[in-house]
Amino acid sequence: MKECVIWTVNLDSKKSRSEGRRIPRRLAVPNVKLNELVEACKELGIPFRVEEKKYPRCWWEEGGRVVVEKKNTKTRMMIEIASRIAEIRERKKGQKSKKKRR
Repeated sequence: MKECVIWTVNLDSKKSRSEGRRIPRRLAVPNVKLNELVEACKELGIPFRVEEKKYPRCWWEEGGRVVVEKKNTKTRMMIEIASRIAEIRERKKGQKSKKKRR
């Protein structure tokens, strides 16, 4: 079984490529949190384990990583996870606006 490491920084649209972003900015999501990364992996049914570590290039920032079972290319998996995080955020935003109307 092959595994790959996906850091929160890899999916963050606010980061540059030299700061650790690994996917195109238009497909990335701003300010990715570790719990969002975990939730997206669960929804996609990807086996993973969480590691609360600091990304070496920006060790002072909060973040973390997940080690996932590699089923596709790493880039393809990161794009799928980023789009799922965007979907999760949209759902949560919709739920908040419904609560405000009540």
